[in-house]
Amino acid sequence: MYKKIITFLILITVIISALPLCAGAAGSKAENITADTVFSGNAYGSFYFLKDKNISAYRLSAENAQITLENQNGIGGIYLIFDSAYGEYAVKNNDSGDTVTAGADGFIHEYIDLAAEFNTAPKSVTITFGKERVKLCEISVFSEGSAPDSVQVWQKPLDGGADMVLFSTHGDDEQLFFAGLLPLYAGERGYAVQVVYLTDHRNLTNVRVHEMLNGLWAVGVKAYPVMGSFADFRIDDLQKTYAKYASMGVSQDDLLEFVVTQIRRFKPQVAVCHDINGEYGHGMHRVYTDLIIKSLDVTGNSSKFSESAKKYGTWDIPKVYIHLYDQNQIVMDYDQPLSSFGGLTAFQVTQQLGFPCHQSQQATWFLGWLNSKSKAADITKYSPCQFGLYRTKVGADAKKNDMMENIVSYAQQAENERIEQERLEEEARQKELEEQKKQQEEKDNEKNKGNIIDNLDISTDNFKFELNDTTVLILAQVVFLGFILLIILIKSLFRKQ
Repeated sequence: MYKKIITFLILITVIISALPLCAGAAGSKAENITADTVFSGNAYGSFYFLKDKNISAYRLSAENAQITLENQNGIGGIYLIFDSAYGEYAVKNNDSGDTVTAGADGFIHEYIDLAAEFNTAPKSVTITFGKERVKLCEISVFSEGSAPDSVQVWQKPLDGGADMVLFSTHGDDEQLFFAGLLPLYAGERGYAVQVVYLTDHRNLTNVRVHEMLNGLWAVGVKAYPVMGSFADFRIDDLQKTYAKYASMGVSQDDLLEFVVTQIRRFKPQVAVCHDINGEYGHGMHRVYTDLIIKSLDVTGNSSKFSESAKKYGTWDIPKVYIHLYDQNQIVMDYDQPLSSFGGLTAFQVTQQLGFPCHQSQQATWFLGWLNSKSKAADITKYSPCQFGLYRTKVGADAKKNDMMENIVSYAQQAENERIEQERLEEEARQKELEEQKKQQEEKDNEKNKGNIIDNLDISTDNFKFELNDTTVLILAQVVFLGFILLIILIKSLFRKQ
């Protein structure tokens, strides 16, 4: 008996001791175990390039490519970096035979949490692509646990729910002329911020799309960006830039349709765009802002570019800010410390974390311009702090330092709707309770009336019952005695006479 008790206590102790270990494993950061993972399959003759940490180079796989990853300690997650969006592919848990589909969102930096997908960390997985050959740059393998901060776990683009859309022409403009904006609104304040680029630079290089993603992730953006496929070139003139696009077979309507579609798709409450004069004169900057301005007369009209209107509906942007616009000016403060970035200011986040991701641009004049001052407020030429409210449907700015002034975020709208729904449901519940109470009171009143009548009937019955028995006898005796007394009284009266 004592042995059983001791064994039971030991078992309980072991279980209790193991609980923190389990919790620690689930809550800890995953470790990079790529170096200890075996790569095999028919995709490539050698897999070394997938592990060299060089995302600027890719190789084209064989058709119907397969890559098998094996690690005896278990594979918690895999991080794939593609040169270009591939489409759907399959990941099979070779331990169990279960398969999941990935790639549907078209992310070129994609993390797959295998432990979450399979409810375990498999020791062997096989990635299977289709007949189309895949361009892979890198595959990193991780142990079980939450993805490290450096791993980009992208959310889908913010269809129908972007608090703010930043229309950045090039990859790096968001870190230069809009320096501080993304760390403040996306990283620190948690607004739903979407970035839409006019160009992906692929007519010149493939590497900048990776720099764009790395830079956005570094400054707190979680929604996957849109990268327009329009060619990148520089002509410092608006009309000549349009003409250059036309010579490439891209009309003004093609460009405008792209912008209108993005506005209808994301339904931004606030749109932010370049200086009308293109900051330092860049024609593509000028074109992008010119398109934004032109779109304001189009996005609410379903007969214009009807295909996107049918797909997304129409939209009128409540607020539009233009960089360096000289009317209804506001001045952003990007020099306050942000708790989300360990006390760095929004401007410092851009300087130290965001722009450095654009390695191909570190030899340009942008680097010296951005780092010439320690505070954003001290930059006077192309100041990233100065904007003008070009269009508003929600009133003028009073604070003059916040693009989201007079705007209720989509998240707050949803919360307000939830609270209102709860209020209405509670109101309906109380009304129903009151109605039930009223109905019960009416039933009780009817019941009480019935009880009174029943009681009266019962009393009558009792009365009849007593009259037919003892009561009748008593009454007879009383009547008899009364009769005797009456006779005695009459005799008494005669005697007196």
